[in-house]
Amino acid sequence: MSVIDKIWYEKGAGAFLMRLPLIPFSCVFKFATAARRFLYGTEVFKSKAPDVPVVVVGGITVGGSGKTPLCVALVKELISQGYTPGVLSRGYKAKAPSYPYEVKADDDASISGDEPLLIKRQTGAKVVIDPDRSRGADALARLGVDIIITDDGMQHYSLDRDVEIAVLDGNRMLGNGMLLPAGPLREDKWRLNTVDAVVVNAAMAKSGYYTMVLRPRPPRPVNDGRNEELPRNSEVCALAGIGNPGRFYRTLEDCGYIVKDTLEAGDHERIDPDAIRAKAKTLPVIMTAKDAIKYHSYDLPNVFVLEVEADLSNRFYESIMEKIKDSDNKVALRRIDAKKLLNNNELSDK
Repeated sequence: MSVIDKIWYEKGAGAFLMRLPLIPFSCVFKFATAARRFLYGTEVFKSKAPDVPVVVVGGITVGGSGKTPLCVALVKELISQGYTPGVLSRGYKAKAPSYPYEVKADDDASISGDEPLLIKRQTGAKVVIDPDRSRGADALARLGVDIIITDDGMQHYSLDRDVEIAVLDGNRMLGNGMLLPAGPLREDKWRLNTVDAVVVNAAMAKSGYYTMVLRPRPPRPVNDGRNEELPRNSEVCALAGIGNPGRFYRTLEDCGYIVKDTLEAGDHERIDPDAIRAKAKTLPVIMTAKDAIKYHSYDLPNVFVLEVEADLSNRFYESIMEKIKDSDNKVALRRIDAKKLLNNNELSDK
């Protein structure tokens, strides 16, 4: 367990003493986030969005909680309902030539970021990355989508939104309940009372929350065209460059694999393919789908990917669809405001 995990998620005197020096900084963070919310709430800072519904899939904790699989599942559901959804992402660690940038299925993950590329390949939907969320949303609207899903971005208040979905990791939940850096929270836990839905990953959700289960598929070779198989009860080396690698290790064990070794990678980081090949000579290496996006162009024998699919109740989808439809009036007002702004600009140019 890392030092930060001990500080954030462990109980006891040792963890308390380690977080004690960080508490004053959490107080500063609390004041800064409260001030920022106030400025947006009083419209000193303006929030804006295009004239299509915007659904934010985010959270109040740092680290992996399952937001990307939920985005993929929601996009697929929207397509089945006749929508033309688009996905907006910050593109963490992406090095796009310019922004906003439309992700292409044959991009390298270093250009687009791993999660946006994964969403693009798994859904086929339009995906745009941009650190400026409102600018990226405008770009998606110009591409012809009729609803926007944001992968993360709950704290990006510059982008107006119509529906908010918060995702929690069912094992870690809110940790010690403290704000950064003494705890894992980006915002106080009261924020969960303001969202439209709270989804708990891999645990029975309490009343009012929704449960999400990530269903693993049989592991397949990272390289297309290989016929390698990975039987259950195999001893494996796990590679997880995600915010919560322990969750991936537990998933492998639940699938019947024995995690004998791991390749340590930070969140969104890339490991030298030669190091993966060397490890794969002694143990099969199995990685997350998000990691596999980085390595599909390398020849990697005895290396596998475990893909997961989010399983959510019909009640969850029905609730979100109802809230999307309820946003029609708000979206219509944005459309009117956009027309007024366009007309005013045309008059000022004359």
